[in-house]
Amino acid sequence: MKQIGYVRDTINGMADVEVRRASACGDNCASCGGGCSVPVTRVRIKNSLGAEKGDLVEVKLQTKFVMQFAFIVYIIPLVMLIAGTAFGISIFKSMGIINYESLGFLTGLVLLGVSFIFLRQVDKRIKNSDRLKFEMVRIISS
Repeated sequence: MKQIGYVRDTINGMADVEVRRASACGDNCASCGGGCSVPVTRVRIKNSLGAEKGDLVEVKLQTKFVMQFAFIVYIIPLVMLIAGTAFGISIFKSMGIINYESLGFLTGLVLLGVSFIFLRQVDKRIKNSDRLKFEMVRIISS
C-alpha cells in the first residue's frame, strides 16, 4: 500500500511524516462530491532517502499488515456482538425469562464494549511493536 506523505521535520536520521488516509471515494473527490475531510496520521520513518523538511515522499506499508489490522478492527467486534447475543438469548431462555431476546441483545452489546477494550490493548501493542512500519520509497518533490 503506497501513499504520499509530507515531511514535517527531520531529526537524527528519522523523518516525521504526515500521511493522509485513503478516503472511501478513492481520493477522486470530484466524482463523489461528499466534501469529506480526510484525517492525517503522523508517523516517524527512517529517513533512508535523505528527505528534508517540506518534501513530498512516497511511503509504503505492506498490504498484508493493513489487511490483518482491518480484519481485527472490523471482524472482532462483529463476532463479539453476534456471539454475545446468541449466548445471552440461550442463557436467558433456558432460565425461563420472558424477554430473553432483549436481555440477549444487551449481553451482545456488553460484549461489543468488551471487544473495544480489547482492541484498545491491541492498538497499544501494535504501536509499540516493529510490525507496523512505513518505508520511504522515493522523494516526489522538494
